[in-house]
Amino acid sequence: MAHHHGEEDWIILIDEDDQEYRYSLERTLEMDDKRYVILVPEIQENPDEEEAHVFRLETDANNEEILVDVEEEELEKIQALLEAENMDLDLFDADSAYDFDDEDEADEGAGSGEEIPPTAADEELKTGEE
Repeated sequence: MAHHHGEEDWIILIDEDDQEYRYSLERTLEMDDKRYVILVPEIQENPDEEEAHVFRLETDANNEEILVDVEEEELEKIQALLEAENMDLDLFDADSAYDFDDEDEADEGAGSGEEIPPTAADEELKTGEE
């Protein structure tokens, strides 16, 4: 998946050696009353496989949001949640009346943190009415 960003779209993280790394925000999610972000690095180590990093979003003593490394158990739960969502999407897509010509159209709005309002077609799918 290609990520095209303007300069203002990048999140820059600085490591302990003052090395800067640029990331795009792929998605935010909530689980067990905690908020998490999934960040995709600008430079991928393996071009055939998209790399992503998961961080827990917390508030520090100055009331500023900070990123915290997640524990292995948290990461496993997040991976299970994402896999379950993908399975649900695969099942929905197999029976869906939607037909996306371009994969990017299917992902439009996904991970933006914005809720996409339902359309009339969505309401018909929920109620089974046509």
